Amino acid sequence: MAQLDKLDSNGSNEPDISVPKTVEPNVIILTSGLSGSSVLTALICRAGYWSGDRTHKKPHYDTFENERLIELDCRIIAEAGYRGNYLLEFSPEAIAEIEASYAKAEHRPYCEFVEQCEWHRPWIWKDPRLWLTIRFWKNVIPLESCRFILLSRDSMQTWVSQTLRRQITSYRYSRKYECCIQDSVLRFLEENSLPYLHLRYEDLVMSPEPTIQSLNGFLGSRLKLEDLKEVYHKPLYKNPRSSLVKHLQAVAIYLKNYSQRLDLTPDNKRAM
Repeated sequence: MAQLDKLDSNGSNEPDISVPKTVEPNVIILTSGLSGSSVLTALICRAGYWSGDRTHKKPHYDTFENERLIELDCRIIAEAGYRGNYLLEFSPEAIAEIEASYAKAEHRPYCEFVEQCEWHRPWIWKDPRLWLTIRFWKNVIPLESCRFILLSRDSMQTWVSQTLRRQITSYRYSRKYECCIQDSVLRFLEENSLPYLHLRYEDLVMSPEPTIQSLNGFLGSRLKLEDLKEVYHKPLYKNPRSSLVKHLQAVAIYLKNYSQRLDLTPDNKRAM
């Protein structure tokens, strides 16, 4: 078990043994952005999972991302010296540097945050930066009491969503970026012998009953179809692909900004 260290007033380490224990596993969702992870997290929260005192809210929906987790992930990335765009760039070097940065980091804020989460067990983490920072967090979180979910989405729908947000890359680059993230996450999970479930967002929407059944079997939860209907307000049993209008808009945006696309840069060509 990863040791949670609590620093006393003299700066010495003393193990914290007062964290309440529960049967339910904690959940960490590993994914890139724009993968439907807010819907999945909202669903799991209906099984009693704690997502934070404050979660990051966008104009039209709650992301269910713990704002303190976001703050600490940004701190980890910044202190490791990474200045790239994690939303569009996959960098093995950045992953290695962030993992190595734990040795020199101030551990107190991370240990205190994990301790707070443990008081609210079971908790759930979801932040698109976690694929970059999870190798840092593995030194702090109680790995043996966590379950991991790798969430993916149809690559064309991901490209459309990215392009509508003016994140301009070719479809080929976008797909490669997603594959690199998934491969990196799988290596982390397998190298550490961690239990995980790979879910596709489309399966949750198009085949909700068997997907929820798999989720319940993995987490020991009792989620039902009605829980999904409470958090997903579009038609179920239909492919959640973008409309033809949005698809055409994405193509038009891509063509208009073709010369500005990210994958033109030499650094990204080497990284991918």
